[in-house]
Amino acid sequence: MLSVADANKIIAFLSAAYLATEDTVAREEFHRLANELRKASGQPLE
Repeated sequence: MLSVADANKIIAFLSAAYLATEDTVAREEFHRLANELRKASGQPLE
C-alpha cells in the first residue's frame, strides 16, 4: 500500500500538470491518475 504522504506528493505534482494544460483529455487523465493514487493509499476519491 502506498502511504498517504507519498500519494499526496505525487498528486501535488499531477495537480501542477493539470493546471498547466487546457487540454480536456490530458486533464481527465491527470484526474484519473490522482484518483488511482488515492485508491492505492486508502483515501477517498475526488
